[in-house]
Amino acid sequence: MSTYLWHEGSFIPSQPHPGPFDVADSWRMLADAHSNALPLHLQRFESVAGPLPAGFVPAMLQLMGPGDLFPRISLAGGQLRLDIRPAPPARPVTRVTYVQAPDPRMQPLVKGPDFPALARYRNKHQADGTDDTAIVDASGAMVETTTGALVAWDGETLILPTGQALPSITLRQVIRRAADLGIHTETRPITAELAAECPLWFLNSLHGISPVSELHAPTGTGVIYPPRSPHTTAWQHWWWGCFRKETARD
Repeated sequence: MSTYLWHEGSFIPSQPHPGPFDVADSWRMLADAHSNALPLHLQRFESVAGPLPAGFVPAMLQLMGPGDLFPRISLAGGQLRLDIRPAPPARPVTRVTYVQAPDPRMQPLVKGPDFPALARYRNKHQADGTDDTAIVDASGAMVETTTGALVAWDGETLILPTGQALPSITLRQVIRRAADLGIHTETRPITAELAAECPLWFLNSLHGISPVSELHAPTGTGVIYPPRSPHTTAWQHWWWGCFRKETARD
């Protein structure tokens, strides 16, 4: 990983910030600076941090090297940072731990401040062999996971979760495409019982649309295997097709 600090109008090499962050944002960047919905990620970041300085985005793009990357911008202690990290392979499926535990989030609508609490939550509750852990409300309905959004399909209806969750860019894209295609959406509690009968998708900007193949439920209830949606492949092709070459604009 390479870390840079924004200082007097340019990036200078720096050490990784241990956190916590006031706000952060990240996205997958494919080889040769192709990204998906980068303006939306920047808007989400600026909605908390305020406008990025002139020249920040062009300078950031110039630092992107070859290969698949997972850059992160952050604000902490009044300082803007850029971490350029290698991106792991996209997950074809996602295995989720389902646990009814207290919500670790203090600022669910802002990405960054809760990173340490979410890491502790995963370390405490995540089952071996799973990729992420669900965050549930008082009724046991899944609101999101520690790193992504969740949606379900009930027939031809796209089910959106209840409760407060990070305004996911990938979820926003999926909702917009559903509207464009005339697909009905409905907000409904996404429970473990629903996941046993309906396809479940994990969404984020690193892995795109990744169907949940296993839901490791509380001890004694075993593993739930959500059915696979017939729409998955087409939607995955659409999402990966949204990557565009970024130019050094401000």
